[in-house]
Amino acid sequence: MSVLVRLGRKKAILCSGKWSCADPRLEEQLQASLEIWVQKTGGPPIGNPDPDKYAAEATRLEMDFEIVISNRPKHRSANNAYLAKRQIRLPFY
Repeated sequence: MSVLVRLGRKKAILCSGKWSCADPRLEEQLQASLEIWVQKTGGPPIGNPDPDKYAAEATRLEMDFEIVISNRPKHRSANNAYLAKRQIRLPFY
């Protein structure tokens, strides 16, 4: 686990750049918000020791949630997840 957040009575986890939640609709909203933030800003700085916490703090006000617990990732999978999200998607038809 990387970041546990609370939205009212619901909870969600952000781990390696992916939200998980028992409510699928809320999970989609959180993931869409994260994707938009990464596309606008480029995501957490490269080399950040805790990119999930940085991303959660950056999107916290927009989605109106509270960060309950945050653990640093033990390996580089979180950094690699955000590197993949930074890639520009070009619409090829």
